[in-house]
Amino acid sequence: MVVLFENRRSLIKEKMFIVTAALPYCNAKLHVGHLRSTYLPADIYARFLKSKGYTAFYVCGSDCHGTPILVRAIQEQKKPEEIVEYYHNIIKQQLEDSLIHFDIYSKTFNPNHYKMTQEFYERIRKNGYTYKEKVQSLYCPNCKMVLPDRLVRGTCPYCGAENQYGDYCEVCGRTYTPLQLRNPRCGICGNTDLEIKELNHVFFRLSELLNPVKKWLESAKVTEGAKKYALNWIKEGLRDWDISRSINWGVPIPGEKNLVFYVWFDAPIGYITFTKELFESLGKDWRKIWIEGEGYIVHFIGKDIIYHHLIFWPGMLIAAEFALPNEIRVRGFATLEGKKMSKSRRWYILLDEFFSFFDPEYLRWYWTTTTSESLSDGDFSFRTLEEKVNNVLIATIGNFIHRILSLIKRGNIRNGTLIANAISKAQAIINDTLQLYHTNQFDKAAEKIITLAGFGNELLGKTEPWRNLSTKTAHDVLFTCFAFILALNMLIDPILPRSARRLSEILQLEQKPHLSDIDKVFDSSYIKVILEQFVEQGKPFILFRKISRQRIQELLTLLKRRAKA
Repeated sequence: MVVLFENRRSLIKEKMFIVTAALPYCNAKLHVGHLRSTYLPADIYARFLKSKGYTAFYVCGSDCHGTPILVRAIQEQKKPEEIVEYYHNIIKQQLEDSLIHFDIYSKTFNPNHYKMTQEFYERIRKNGYTYKEKVQSLYCPNCKMVLPDRLVRGTCPYCGAENQYGDYCEVCGRTYTPLQLRNPRCGICGNTDLEIKELNHVFFRLSELLNPVKKWLESAKVTEGAKKYALNWIKEGLRDWDISRSINWGVPIPGEKNLVFYVWFDAPIGYITFTKELFESLGKDWRKIWIEGEGYIVHFIGKDIIYHHLIFWPGMLIAAEFALPNEIRVRGFATLEGKKMSKSRRWYILLDEFFSFFDPEYLRWYWTTTTSESLSDGDFSFRTLEEKVNNVLIATIGNFIHRILSLIKRGNIRNGTLIANAISKAQAIINDTLQLYHTNQFDKAAEKIITLAGFGNELLGKTEPWRNLSTKTAHDVLFTCFAFILALNMLIDPILPRSARRLSEILQLEQKPHLSDIDKVFDSSYIKVILEQFVEQGKPFILFRKISRQRIQELLTLLKRRAKA
């Protein structure tokens, strides 16, 4: 029997896993690149844990506050909550269409989150980690409002690039304050006659948490490149953090007039809010996870928010005496045909656009097989998509499954003897696959799945059972390869859940088998029962359909036309 690894992870076997993905920002649709770093790997991991018998919950929701949403609302002459509700529903549907399965998908614009954020802040305040200080801000007398960073435009004080935001230059990458910007103007009305106002802001004493944050960073399981970035960033110490904004959209700060929390203070608290919402619906105590530390928390994020999750967020949790995350998994950005995806340059493919042309599982397969757990960026290429689907998924895995099932049906194969050396090799491949799933190396896990199907094809080619299906050799080969199919059905499920379900239907299984039963796939009596069911009632059909070059060309044409418009 295959020797699995539960004994080496017994300390966390009984814990509840909380798997989170960075909250999608609620002011635009998601494009194909958004799945790569965050939502897909988190989904694969959560599905794997559940299939292995762990208690796991995939928690996420929309990030609803901050200046960009306020700006969009002003531009479209709508209320911020209208923008939020519109895009929250769209994003939720896009993720569902991507076969991302959340145990809860909520949003930060709700009373539960407001209450949780304010209570979290009160814990920090009572522990002495906040103070007030006057801050100079630009004020537009035309719009009668204080202008946060993103509502100021002007010339970069470092490189001279024009039309930059009030906090960051997209040309040279330097950061600054709105008061440092040259020739500042209101981002709403264009007024250049701005005033300076002094306002009380609330600061978080992040500087006092350098040592505990560093200690956590050094011990936590974090993607290696991300950990290095964060440790280098704090070498010269930490600065206190302004956690308030003088705008009218956000979670109000208790005891403060006309101040809301900075979006990067309230957004990660959503992980706690959504866990609480979910657990209360299940009759569970969320405090066991987030305060008493009895759970196992894993964050999945993109590399653009490393500092927020590896420095600011741990500091907040330490100050509020909440549990820290056990793992933070980080992946890089996605380009499109070698170029940066950009809304302003109209160079992107929305998720719903892709799904109108191709099966969502093909995007899941593409990103899984081409994305390592690293900060490296990955390119979405139609040529590679065609290769990964047609030449790998279909030619290796799909064809193996269809050939074996067709031969079994044709030969009325109902029994056989497992080939010992083939089983031994398959067991080793399966064990490697499970280890790679558990350690977040999903691209390598997919390689092992391909290897298992390839090994089955190799065995088939060497023995050529189709020449005489009545021989013992033919029966043994097909019986053994049927065991491989049962294993493949379990192993592809975290990546390709819809195909795993369809394969279960072909095999006449009442439900998809779980990876916790993986050792059964080499039990002859178990195989025989399923084989009999399939021969009696099952009918092989094509599991995957080829991607046509015509469809690729049609989507490419749409993409190029938009870019030129």
